[in-house]
Amino acid sequence: MNRILIGLFLLTTSFGIGQNKISENWTENDKAQYSKLKKLANYVYKKEKSEISKDSLFENYVYFDNVLNDTVTERRERRIVTFDTLFYYFRKTVDSIGLENLDAKPVRFYKNHKIYEPFDEEKAELKTVGGEKMYAKDDNVFAYYRKEEPENPIGVLLFEPETDKLGAWIMISQGGYKYFLTFSLL
Repeated sequence: MNRILIGLFLLTTSFGIGQNKISENWTENDKAQYSKLKKLANYVYKKEKSEISKDSLFENYVYFDNVLNDTVTERRERRIVTFDTLFYYFRKTVDSIGLENLDAKPVRFYKNHKIYEPFDEEKAELKTVGGEKMYAKDDNVFAYYRKEEPENPIGVLLFEPETDKLGAWIMISQGGYKYFLTFSLL
């Protein structure tokens, strides 16, 4: 029995050391957002839409406050219906790749990859009327990838910084500028 306990202790200690190596140079904010992402992925993994509580999603994982606080009932209801359609893509990705094969890290670690271009001020070509370059900030953004190919991210996820809840998981390109599709746009 002692050998089993010692073995379990060594295994959990080595996992903890490995996790620290992975999250080296991460901020506390990065770690909180990553934790929220893992909990969300676990919550929705292999569940039918009817098994996932929107109340739980909005309270714990997905930033939807701006929509839920909307005083125009028809617009709020329309956005909730649209949420189902957009959230399907997040769930589909988690289910198709699998929890054990999926991971994420802050997008700033991909500065030499094409996925970082929307966040690179130097590569931004479009300018605002005031002359400022248009690019997305990389704060609170994670790139997700298959564990067997961490150098090839699949997409990006935007977190709301105050709550560490997921705010957007789809980037769209319009007029040469890429930006996150958030629910305030619907």
